[in-house]
Amino acid sequence: MPNGLTCRQTLALMGFLLLPAAALAQGTYPEKPIRMVVALAPGGPADTAARAFAPFLGQVLGQSVVVENRPGASAIVGTESVTRAEPDGYTLLFGSSSTFAVNPAVMTKLRFDVQKDLKLVRLIAQASHVLTVRSSVPAGSLADLVKLAKAQPGKLFYASSGTGGAIHMASELFKLETGTNINHVPFRGGGPAVLAVMQGDADVFINDASTTIANIRAGGLRPLAMLSPKRSPLLPDLPTSAELGYPRIVSSSWVGLAAPANTPAAVVARLAKATDEVFRMEAYQALVKKTGFELFGFDDALTAAFIKAEVEKWAAVAKSANIRIDK
Repeated sequence: MPNGLTCRQTLALMGFLLLPAAALAQGTYPEKPIRMVVALAPGGPADTAARAFAPFLGQVLGQSVVVENRPGASAIVGTESVTRAEPDGYTLLFGSSSTFAVNPAVMTKLRFDVQKDLKLVRLIAQASHVLTVRSSVPAGSLADLVKLAKAQPGKLFYASSGTGGAIHMASELFKLETGTNINHVPFRGGGPAVLAVMQGDADVFINDASTTIANIRAGGLRPLAMLSPKRSPLLPDLPTSAELGYPRIVSSSWVGLAAPANTPAAVVARLAKATDEVFRMEAYQALVKKTGFELFGFDDALTAAFIKAEVEKWAAVAKSANIRIDK
């Protein structure tokens, strides 16, 4: 045998040399920078969360994690680009609740299946929604708003950042659970929507507490309830919808890290472990708090249960409100 190797050692060496390159790469992943696609425009909540997360993930992995915005068609363009990417761990998706749960519920012609074509690595963070009204609306509580809407069916209007988006769906969830009839006024983005409410073109607005807090503090919007299981540190005195008798009105904008479906299990596990390490870093925790997001910290079982519940909830809302988008 060469160099004194036994027959068994020689066969083992030959087997190692014949391993596919992808199998070898799993042990040293990552060996080059990683591209993390955000399927939404720069400056929004998902983009902010991605840019907070990327450098910490890169620090743990020992490689740069480059954020790339690929907006278009309600996050479809960027999401589809990742589903079609090489499943090697070097192209990832930093997706939102719209990507993973809302779009599949309302869009009838998606060219991909999120649950089959993507592998969710970890849920990263969430921004709870707050229900507000224009300051001149005669409703000082959630009960007042429900009473007002029922007394004047079809007379109130709620604004959203666009048809079929997370805010539209959250507002329809509110209508479904309270049995109210409030008309929808869609706008091209959250900025125009909140401006329209404060100018009197709509009465009700649900949005991320992190992006609405400034208007609340300025007095343009009156908060009535947090749509979250627990109170928000941004508005600690504001009760949740559950406290006010509506435990099923729960809504948030959340983000998660995903890879193409056939990404090797070892690579996905490396990314999951690295993400868990990022979650434990005090500097990252402090930065997330400043953005208005909250860390998930879910394990695999809780993640699976959360995603299942979100998909089912928004599918039921879409069916009830007859929301269908032919994309």
